[in-house]
Amino acid sequence: MGCGGGDLYSVNEGQVAQRFLPPERTVHHPDSLQDLTVTEGDDKLKYQLERDYQSLIQKWSSSYRRLGAGRSVQQSQTYATFRSLELALASLQPEAGIVSLRKEKARELLERRRKSYSKTIQIDVYWFTGRGTNGIIAGPSARTVLRVGDRTLRPTRADHGPLREAYVSGGETALYRRNTLHFPRTVEGTDVLADSADVELTVRRSGLSSRERFSWTWEDEG
Repeated sequence: MGCGGGDLYSVNEGQVAQRFLPPERTVHHPDSLQDLTVTEGDDKLKYQLERDYQSLIQKWSSSYRRLGAGRSVQQSQTYATFRSLELALASLQPEAGIVSLRKEKARELLERRRKSYSKTIQIDVYWFTGRGTNGIIAGPSARTVLRVGDRTLRPTRADHGPLREAYVSGGETALYRRNTLHFPRTVEGTDVLADSADVELTVRRSGLSSRERFSWTWEDEG
């Protein structure tokens, strides 16, 4: 696919939420680029995506398994997206229009994004919620942890956006909130993600005993 903007980079969170997203997503290691190629033209960078941006987000997204008390058989639309290197770089087009920038400026943005990615593990949780609840997963009594190998990490930062409406099946709308979680990638001098085989994000929201777990397993690229 080409490198331009438009529909290629548009995302409908309601559509993503209605796709079948497994609670354990199996995908290649997040440090490798399989669906994005970045090349240099005469005065601009060129992006080549093998799938549209929304499909790329779906590729790195998982639903959850509910653990402990309060288990529910109801299908939730909530999902989490692991910010892989190809997602981190591809997002520079909808965020900053990188392919339309002069090559020097585009290189600077690309290098800055690579450095940011190398320091932080980022996961975006799109929490779909009913009216009267806020969809915020961080808080004083909340507990969110990321297991990477034999290490358990707490977020160094947790942000959330406003409640938004998404169109779902039958022309109906649903409310969701994007929660962005940042975890340290380097712990005691070790890059914990580089040689990992999988990661698990476990969320326990304030005031609830049940937990939700999102999982990603890396394919053996042997």
